[in-house]
Amino acid sequence: MLKFTQFLFSHIKKPKMYLSSLDIFDLFIRFLTVGQLSLLGIYVLSKSCNLKSVLATVFAVCLCSYILLTTPIADEHYGLLRGILLFFTEISPYIMWCFALSLVKDDFHPKNWPTFIKVLLALTLLWFLYFFGYLQGVGVFHQVNHAIQLMPLLHIIFISIKNLADDLVNTRRNIRMILVVSICLYFCFILALELGDSSLRDSPIFSLMNAFLALLSTSVFSWFYYKYTFKDEGLDLIKETNIKQTSSILDIPIVYKDVHQKLCQTMQDGFYMETQLTIKELSQKLLTPEHQLRELINRHLGFRNFSDYLNSYRLPAACAQLADATNIRKPILTIALELGYGSIATFNRAFKAKMGATPKEYRRNFQK
Repeated sequence: MLKFTQFLFSHIKKPKMYLSSLDIFDLFIRFLTVGQLSLLGIYVLSKSCNLKSVLATVFAVCLCSYILLTTPIADEHYGLLRGILLFFTEISPYIMWCFALSLVKDDFHPKNWPTFIKVLLALTLLWFLYFFGYLQGVGVFHQVNHAIQLMPLLHIIFISIKNLADDLVNTRRNIRMILVVSICLYFCFILALELGDSSLRDSPIFSLMNAFLALLSTSVFSWFYYKYTFKDEGLDLIKETNIKQTSSILDIPIVYKDVHQKLCQTMQDGFYMETQLTIKELSQKLLTPEHQLRELINRHLGFRNFSDYLNSYRLPAACAQLADATNIRKPILTIALELGYGSIATFNRAFKAKMGATPKEYRRNFQK
C-alpha cells in the first residue's frame, strides 16, 4: 500500500512556482499593505461597532483581497482561496459605494431600506458568493459585473459634488473631494490598463508599481485618519457625532456674536425666502467670509447642512400658512415657491421628513 501511494504521488504533476527577486519584493510590499489595512480595520472596530466602522472594515477586507489576488502568482496556486478573494474583490465597488454614502449622508442606514430591497440584496450576495466564490468567476457575468461596477462609482462622484456646497461639516467636505479625486484617478488607471500595452500590463515591473501604489495610498489614508482630516471635527470612522442644536446667543463665542446677531436679524427679516439661497449668497449679504459662516452655523448652531438651517425658518413659516384658514385656497406650490424652494418635490420631502406628514395632510388637519 505504501509503495502504491509513493508511486501515485510520484506521477502527479504538481505545478511549480518560481519567484524572482522582484516577485519576492512585490509580495513583501503587498503583505505590508495587507498588514496595515488589517491593523486599521481592527483598530476601528475595537473602538466602536457602528455602521461606518463595519463598512470601513469590510472595504479594507475587499482591498486586501484585491491586493492578494493580483500577486505575481499563477491562479492554479491559489486553490479554493482564489474564489474567496475574487468574491471580495468583485463586491468592493459596492461596499465602497455604501461606505461613501454613510460618510456623506446623515440618514443612510440599511434599517431604513424597504424589505424587498433587503431581500434583493441578500439574494444578490448569495449569487455573487456562488458565481465568484464557487465558480470562480467563469462565465459572461464576470464581464457584465465589470460594467455594472461603474454605476456606483459614478454615483459616488455625483452625490459628492452635488451636495458639496450645502454641506457645512468641513471634514465631510474634504471627504467628498477625496472620494471624487480618488475615483477619478481610479478611472484613469483602468483606462490606462485597457488602452496600454498588454506586455507592460503583465510585466513584473507593473505589478510592483501597483503594489507600491497600494501601500502608498493606504499609508496616506492612515496618516490623514490619525493626524488630520478624519479627526478634526469628530466625523471619523469611530465616533458618531451628535451636535446639540442651539441658537442661544449665550452659547456663541465672542468672536461670532456680532455675525450671529446680523445672521438672526437677516433671517428674521425674511431673507431665507430668497429662491434657492446658498451659503455663499448669505455670506455676501452679511459681509462675512463664507468659511466663518459655515463654522458658526455648523459648530455653534448645530446644523450639518445649510438646507437644514434654512428649513428651520422655512418650515415653521409653511406650517403657519397651512394652518391659517384665510390661506385655505392658496396652492401649496405657491407657498413652497414663496418660501424659496425650487420645486414642490423638494418642499414635500423636507416637510414630511420634519413633520411626519405631507403638506396636504398637514393642512387637512386644520380643515376639520
